[in-house]
Amino acid sequence: MTVGKLFALNRLKLSKIFCINSRVINVSGSVDCVCFDKTGTLTEDTMDLWGVVPIAHAQIQPAVHNIRALPSCGALLRCLATCHSLTVLEGRIAGDPLDVKMFESTGWVLEDNHRLITVRPPANAQQQIAIVKQFQFASALQRMCVIVRSPQQPNFEVFCKGSPEKILSLCRPQSVPMEIHAKLREHTAQGYRVIGLATKQVGMDWGGVAHQPRDALEAELTFLGLLVLENRLKPQTARVIQTLKQAQLKVVMITGDNVQTAVTVARGCHIIDPSWTVVEIVAQPPTKQAPPTVGYHVMATPTAPPVCRDVERGADRKCYVITGPAYATVAKHFPELMAKLMALGAVFARMTGAQKQHVVEQLKSLGYYVAMCGDGANDCGALKAAHVGISLSEAESSVASPFTSQEANISCAPQVIQEGRAALVTSFGVFQMMLCYSLTEFTSVIILYGIDSNLSSFQFLFIDICLILNFAATFGRTRAHTRLAHQPPRTSLLSFVPICSMALFMLLAAGAQTFSFHYIQTFDWFVPFQYDPSAGGIAAFTPSYENYAVFCTSMFQYVTMAVTFSKGKPYRRPIWTNRVFLACLVGMTGACAYLTLSPAQWLAGEMELAMPPRMDGRLMCLYVAAVTFLLCYFVQCCLVEVLLEQLATRWGNAAKPRRNQLENGVQNHAFIMQAQ
Repeated sequence: MTVGKLFALNRLKLSKIFCINSRVINVSGSVDCVCFDKTGTLTEDTMDLWGVVPIAHAQIQPAVHNIRALPSCGALLRCLATCHSLTVLEGRIAGDPLDVKMFESTGWVLEDNHRLITVRPPANAQQQIAIVKQFQFASALQRMCVIVRSPQQPNFEVFCKGSPEKILSLCRPQSVPMEIHAKLREHTAQGYRVIGLATKQVGMDWGGVAHQPRDALEAELTFLGLLVLENRLKPQTARVIQTLKQAQLKVVMITGDNVQTAVTVARGCHIIDPSWTVVEIVAQPPTKQAPPTVGYHVMATPTAPPVCRDVERGADRKCYVITGPAYATVAKHFPELMAKLMALGAVFARMTGAQKQHVVEQLKSLGYYVAMCGDGANDCGALKAAHVGISLSEAESSVASPFTSQEANISCAPQVIQEGRAALVTSFGVFQMMLCYSLTEFTSVIILYGIDSNLSSFQFLFIDICLILNFAATFGRTRAHTRLAHQPPRTSLLSFVPICSMALFMLLAAGAQTFSFHYIQTFDWFVPFQYDPSAGGIAAFTPSYENYAVFCTSMFQYVTMAVTFSKGKPYRRPIWTNRVFLACLVGMTGACAYLTLSPAQWLAGEMELAMPPRMDGRLMCLYVAAVTFLLCYFVQCCLVEVLLEQLATRWGNAAKPRRNQLENGVQNHAFIMQAQ
């Protein structure tokens, strides 16, 4: 049963995908929903700096693309040069790629003396600024800040950067322009990543500053402007998403980035189809004056305004997007809406690490087999909660996920699913083959017991070692199919289809052995077996024509079951692509034919075969074996894999009507109407 997993592990390793928990291999074959982080997963790790939008006297200034053109004594340039968590390792600046890109754009020099990190302009050592304290970025807070001391400033300064929405909420209203939200939407609608920047003067000595709590330092800030970065899609992203969507897998983006940026990226990589209506779920927590509320608005695209009429009528295919704060309100105060949100949700933006994990758990509760693909520390909870976690980083996220890809792009996701499906189908095939092998051998013994005979020891060994061991060892070498099928394979070994498949095979196998046992008795040269109790032990089971007919007919049935249960399309490649397995089949078929028709006299003696004196009895076994093979193959390919599979699929879909209705868009507007 582990053969399929072992071969899948080796094939994944050759693709630079490593697995620390082989149990998850088979589970990945059942995946029907894939969740992706955005930054570093769908998009490039490194970002190009588009520029900054400065704010002066609560007025938006023209965008500046050359950061070094900013005033050298200005607070905005000092913020860009100091608000980071960079360090120097072996003479090189190391840290978050965003921080590196931001700092390098200033042209300043970073120095680390192991006690204090300082920055300065390249041509003026007198303007050295010391970073005296850092508050690291926290996904739950959506920001980071630093406390710095500059010789040109009489007080300590606090510089803060983070999500624009969070930074704006911490700033003094009189420092925030009225048009800032429109400017923010303008940049995020183009797919740019936008970061808010703010500052504050702290008029106290170091003792007072050091004991100030973080929330006090980050209150009443002065808004400095927006840092705009261009985050391009990785070249493989759109192709992989298209592959997953064509296989009818649910694809979801869960990110900590701005909702408009996330939606733009989702449209660019086709997580959201261009024809879909994008509906943002808006929720407000309760206040002393009002209860919690939930509503919606239709998001506009750069080329088309929102059309609420279509949403009301439910005419088009819709998808939901939601932000972290709204998600928290819906989860707490409107839990009855979570199923609809999970089934039709496409983008979950501004999500914390805990919320990412909660989304994955909610998808699992709806019946999805969920894979999560991410690369950051805030993805660890979701990677661990998912049925299948795939890390694109060898840092923290790789510890929480069973799969780690050395290729930092999402092309590993369909590979893991393909290999999981191949391994799962292999496990089913090996299970069916081993069970039918036991039952086929049991049938031979029961038939021969009827005349007080049995199979000889070498006949047992030939079946067990030469046939079954060969087939079982090479069965799983068949590679995964290159395309993902629309339906994942079944997940239960003892479900309706496998049991019917094995039952039908055993009926045909038992019928063929019984026919051979009785038909060989009709030849005029036939001499019936006579049990000799005086011989005692093994000697009492002397060679007989009945034994020959049953054994030679059953030999080919083991080859037949290996072919019949070696399922190829749609989860594995055709059987002929597995050259080792094909060689075993051809070789063992030839060996069985040789034993049946004309074995060497010494070999027939060792196998205790009573060879019929004429060729008609020997050919009879070949004819029966050929007819049995054709019948078994026809029953498996036509009756089991077509008729019974469709019937089982229909029953399976009927067992989850609620999820199917939500996925197929039935009552798509139910969330909206209920929200209203």
